[in-house]
Amino acid sequence: MNAVPQAVLRQRQDVLDSLGRHWNPTAALMLAAASRPVEQSARGTEVVSEQGDRFLDLAGSYGVFLVGHGNPQVRDAVLDTLHSAPTVPPGAVHPATAELFELLTTILPAGLDRFVLGCSGAEISETALRAVHLARPERRKILIAEGGYHGKTLGALTVLGQPNHREPFEPLGSELITVPYGDAAAVREALADRSVAAVFLEPVLGGAHLTVPPEGYIEEVATACRATGTLFVADEIQSCLGRTGRMFAVEHDDVVPDILLFSKALTGGFVPVGVCALSSDVVARAERHPLWHPSLLAGSSSISALSVSAATAAVREVLAKDLPRRAATLGPRLTEGLAEVARRHPKHLLGAPGIGFMAGLRTRNPSVELLISMVMARHGIHTGHSLNEQIDHPVLRFYPPLTITAEEIDRVLAALEATMTWLDRRPRRLTDGITRLIRRQYRLPSWLVLKLSHSPMRADW
Repeated sequence: MNAVPQAVLRQRQDVLDSLGRHWNPTAALMLAAASRPVEQSARGTEVVSEQGDRFLDLAGSYGVFLVGHGNPQVRDAVLDTLHSAPTVPPGAVHPATAELFELLTTILPAGLDRFVLGCSGAEISETALRAVHLARPERRKILIAEGGYHGKTLGALTVLGQPNHREPFEPLGSELITVPYGDAAAVREALADRSVAAVFLEPVLGGAHLTVPPEGYIEEVATACRATGTLFVADEIQSCLGRTGRMFAVEHDDVVPDILLFSKALTGGFVPVGVCALSSDVVARAERHPLWHPSLLAGSSSISALSVSAATAAVREVLAKDLPRRAATLGPRLTEGLAEVARRHPKHLLGAPGIGFMAGLRTRNPSVELLISMVMARHGIHTGHSLNEQIDHPVLRFYPPLTITAEEIDRVLAALEATMTWLDRRPRRLTDGITRLIRRQYRLPSWLVLKLSHSPMRADW
């Protein structure tokens, strides 16, 4: 990377000052400590900083930019809609919505043909919860997996498998059963008494806990659900639209859930939107609830023609470029490359979970994840840092656009090898010490955090 000119530093300082005063002082401090450049533009697999440095984006906003930054087909669809009818009055439906629904029926597992739209993954998780409680009113228990993530709105928190986010708000009124991810026997045992309304599960556990389950796990869960009358809610908010090498990750086990949630990649990063896809049977059961009213399963009134047009264009782009096949054929170049790096550098890496282009490095501690992320940035590679310093072995994520080339993957692996060679020269006690420090970072004076990180920025907010 080039040396940062003073004018750029002043501009970056102005941005951080505003973020620190009016948004999130802690996040602003972390951005300052990391000397993170401000993104000025993005196109395809690259983002460009305010001083013109180019970064290959392997973070992809945790899976949002599946069809590449600024995809021209999605952009044109958004602009066309913006010029015609970007939104419609409440109670009306834009024709683009019908087009999206028809398209979704061609890509979703057969039987999922009723749709509710929302503005985020968390919102559609709450929609799924409403559907579950309407369809199974006699059951109140929900089963989730440890480490599972389904959003952080108050309703979505009730099914969150990450206690550090959930516990400050308890009691939340839910009867929650938590089982280890990947343990089908634990699921069968928990469902045996037929008291559980639904299982909320990610077919590939995402976030800092990224885990590919044992082969057949999702099929065993679905079988246990069918045998006990329990609804199976598959959360594919991160894994949808080809990320794992199939259009939806449940297809690896040939499973059709009762409810499937997907979002993030759905509009290629242009407009946030999510889909709660339900089977007609779930909707029919919900409609038999004694207090049923159609508004109980209605979606967000904030959904615009822009968002459905963007979603339609993004799905068409996934189909036109056959991106699931691309992830299936080219993804192993990344996942096997990461696994080889992990084998060569066991001092700081514990493994490389991944499937398709949903991949990562399981690190020995949070400071290893932080250091790899920072050094990779110096090599011009953005990675998906978990921002979670509390778990023991966070996974640094590699979620590139599915348009990434073989040459770009090789560039990432070469940079990673150089990064790990640099890190291996450091003693393990150094990363242990930094981990203890960053776990206390919120209680340290900001000037000390910036000094320890050799940052040229200030924290004047």
